[in-house]
Amino acid sequence: MTTRPFLAQALTLLAVFAIGLLLIGAYFARTGGVGFLPISFIDVTAPFQRVSDAQIRDAIAPAAARGFLFVDLEDARSRVLMLPWVESAEVRKHWPNVLSVRATERKVLGRSGNDALVDVAGALFPARGSGELTGLPRFDARPEQMPALVAFYQRALSATDDNPIESLTMSARGAIELRLNTGVLVRLGSREQFARYARFVASLDALQQSDPRPITRADLRYTHGFAVRYADPAVPAIPVLSTANP
Repeated sequence: MTTRPFLAQALTLLAVFAIGLLLIGAYFARTGGVGFLPISFIDVTAPFQRVSDAQIRDAIAPAAARGFLFVDLEDARSRVLMLPWVESAEVRKHWPNVLSVRATERKVLGRSGNDALVDVAGALFPARGSGELTGLPRFDARPEQMPALVAFYQRALSATDDNPIESLTMSARGAIELRLNTGVLVRLGSREQFARYARFVASLDALQQSDPRPITRADLRYTHGFAVRYADPAVPAIPVLSTANP
């Protein structure tokens, strides 16, 4: 006698549950789940120098709009990585309505061309407002060669107390050519590049003592030495005497 009311209640609950599932299914079919358990907060790790919280939130907003259950974290991460100054990003969910974003900025090392920058890993990226970054060396190489050229530059910095390199070029065969801030053109070739550059830098004081004229070119593509070209000696100005009465 007591089983019938229990079965009736169970069937009623099952019917309500089934109707609820149908309604939820219809909602998802119509909206794709957008708006269900919405994400109310996007927590961004800060501060940054070149990327703002607002830029990251705007980038991630389309992915966050799908709600907590249906947000695609990899899609959200990819959207953050599309910001030029962002090097890496991590996106996580925190119940019930929070997305946490942790991003790191690129460390700029130099310029390439007119509108691209080079980071410490040798990656190229476009960046608006980069004109304010002055004093950066210029790198000219194929994208796949850029990491090798950057690695040489970073190693070359250890050979001097200051940074005399103004620009670097790598040919298709891997030969490196430098322009120093003194105007000297240095040709390194494609072999033993750092050893040859370090040998040249270590000899600069002795070269200046033996000949005070400015060096214009240095060819380091020799196994046991290098060749330098000096500027022509300056021609002293000849004073012109006026015959006019003072």
